[in-house]
Amino acid sequence: MFDNLRRDTRRLREIKKKPFPFYVLESLLFENGYQAVLAYRLAAWFKHRRIPVLGPLFARLGLFITGVDISPGAVIGPGLRVSHGTGIVIGNGVRIGDDALLLHQVTLGAASDRRIGDMPTVGDRVFIGAGAKIIGGVTVGDDVFIGVDAVVTDDVPSQSKVTCSAGVDVVTQSR
Repeated sequence: MFDNLRRDTRRLREIKKKPFPFYVLESLLFENGYQAVLAYRLAAWFKHRRIPVLGPLFARLGLFITGVDISPGAVIGPGLRVSHGTGIVIGNGVRIGDDALLLHQVTLGAASDRRIGDMPTVGDRVFIGAGAKIIGGVTVGDDVFIGVDAVVTDDVPSQSKVTCSAGVDVVTQSR
């Protein structure tokens, strides 16, 4: 947990100009995305160690404080950054690689209650734009850009760009 959290914290340098430890303190107090990541890391740590109640408690606390709902059962690599996190939903069983960047109103989850086991797998260094949805048992490769309001229901190869143009999602290879 601490190695992941350390990498998550280092990602704040992309947006913070103050030196350590001031940018960390400022983020703990005022950045809801960083608060959501911290709550998720704690919830996942307790769940992984099978300590009852505390995993769901930290997940709900994170949701209450930040408006970000990340299931403690999701597996998220180090370097996660959530920017303007309100409204993000990440379901149980979702897998996200290293150095992901998620904007507000992103949803990663199953297509329906009947297919609750079909969750997305997202690669490393993926950008997911505001309002984007990744639904079902799809795989998103490494170094992918998913644009604003895109709806991803099919696999996306590495180094691709997914945009939404007039209600139609367009996949462009080779960023």
